[in-house]
Amino acid sequence: MDAWQTALLAGGCVVSSAVQSVSSFGFAVVLVALTPLFGADLREVVVLITVLVVPNIAIALWQVRSEVRLRPVAWLLAGVPLGTPFGLYLLAFGPEWLLRGALGLVLIGVTAEPFLRPRAGPRPESRLWAFVAGVASGALGAALSTGGPPVVLYFYGRQWSKRATKAAVTLAFAGTVSWRLLAYILQAPLTGRELLPAALALRGAALWPAVIIGALLGEWAFGTIGQRGFRRAVAAMLIACGVYQLGVAAGVG
Repeated sequence: MDAWQTALLAGGCVVSSAVQSVSSFGFAVVLVALTPLFGADLREVVVLITVLVVPNIAIALWQVRSEVRLRPVAWLLAGVPLGTPFGLYLLAFGPEWLLRGALGLVLIGVTAEPFLRPRAGPRPESRLWAFVAGVASGALGAALSTGGPPVVLYFYGRQWSKRATKAAVTLAFAGTVSWRLLAYILQAPLTGRELLPAALALRGAALWPAVIIGALLGEWAFGTIGQRGFRRAVAAMLIACGVYQLGVAAGVG
């Protein structure tokens, strides 16, 4: 990347980080959509995002630390390692259109349900669905760095307060991102492909100031919106993500 493209990437980090801090996810969705502007390989950007998002998650966890509980996310995190190998295979070798298409359909369908059934109550806790969401997050996170939507869908349906929802989602992200970074490193001897070389990790760390600026702006915005505004922001992001994934799937399928 030249200096202009690097500046665009830094700007994209600010926007992506702000979006994530407001809606609890969306960092990868925004940055992957902007990838053509950076002149970078998609697979490289997918891995880079995993490094970039670290300070955003740390800041978000600190902001909602009083609401953090491990139990609600335990079964979800247990499913992540099972989905990761499939995602790593797709990242290293496979086509991505099927994964993107399935993700898009699920996002639009599940997010639209509360609008079609406005009086529907919160979904009950389900260890099975939490585990399934974890498997899906592991696969999507490793393949496209977009492991957030399955996690957000699960907790969005619980209809908790905005801070409790953000705490659960962000804690889950902390676990999935940590696992993904470890998987990127450990898979190299097995696949013969170094997905996270030292130079790429350092490039991501160099962009952390931009991520931090975006996170602080997003946290300020998060504090100004009410519960209804938060749910609308999350729903809008989920539907936009679904439409985007379907569009990309149609283009690469």
